[in-house]
Amino acid sequence: MDAAFFDGIGIPTSSACQERKPGHHRRSGSMDGTTSPFEGESALTSDYAKKAMAADKLAELALIDPKRAKRILANRQSAARSKERKIRYTSELERKVQTLQTEATTLSAQLTLLQRDTTGLTAENRELKLRLQAMEQQAHLRDALNDALRDEVQRLKIATGQIPNMNGTTLNRGLPQSASPYFTHHQQLHNQSGHPNQQLHGSQPSPNGQALSDQSLHDSMDFM
Repeated sequence: MDAAFFDGIGIPTSSACQERKPGHHRRSGSMDGTTSPFEGESALTSDYAKKAMAADKLAELALIDPKRAKRILANRQSAARSKERKIRYTSELERKVQTLQTEATTLSAQLTLLQRDTTGLTAENRELKLRLQAMEQQAHLRDALNDALRDEVQRLKIATGQIPNMNGTTLNRGLPQSASPYFTHHQQLHNQSGHPNQQLHGSQPSPNGQALSDQSLHDSMDFM
């Protein structure tokens, strides 16, 4: 593999490695297991140190087995892309969670309002049912009152429809009121037709009455 490839991936070439090997010195730690002050100061940059050490190992491996080094590098790049996708996916999930929480809060407020409206509508419905029952009772009472008034009116009509008959007694004709003027007029004509005869009989002296007067006068004269 050429030097440009290693330069592009950040791996030094063999000449650079040879130049840096004499001055290269790494310390893994003290013999008693304690860390040196330099290692304590670099605790915050441990990831960077690990990457640098891995890059050195990869450079050494590239000199020995370039194909393996290239495969390892490809795997690392794929892992980096996967990590980026995971970060983006996590950020997207967090954003969706925040959006859902906001929507849940809004829906909870709407649900509270709907429950309040439902409670009000239930109370109003109950009140309307009570009013409907009261109106039905009033309607039944009104119907009963109308029936009673209708019967009373019918009785009064029958009572006012009574007229005297020819013998002077009352007779319930049981006819419509429209026939009443006819019978009244007929009765008046009958009464008027009987009055002249009565006047005529009253004006003419009765023969029997004259004989009775003569007989009374004759008896009085004999008594004297």
